[in-house]
Amino acid sequence: MTIWSKLRYLVLWLLRRSDASPPPGLGERHQAIEREAARRRLLEQARRLRDTQWHREPTQPAPPTRTTVAQSTDGETRGHR
Repeated sequence: MTIWSKLRYLVLWLLRRSDASPPPGLGERHQAIEREAARRRLLEQARRLRDTQWHREPTQPAPPTRTTVAQSTDGETRGHR
């Protein structure tokens, strides 16, 4: 048997072969694996961001600002409630 006839036989066999469907639940397992990998990446990224210098620096309070009478009374005056 020559190589071409063997190759032809193999190709015909592959074409006739029915592809078995994947086992039930395989898609859900792949999604769960991908979801867990994404979760690990996000947690690792969050950990790295927490370790950066800007995250550890304390925030500075804003300087006090003057409020007007309307702001301090929510627009109400003395005679109105």
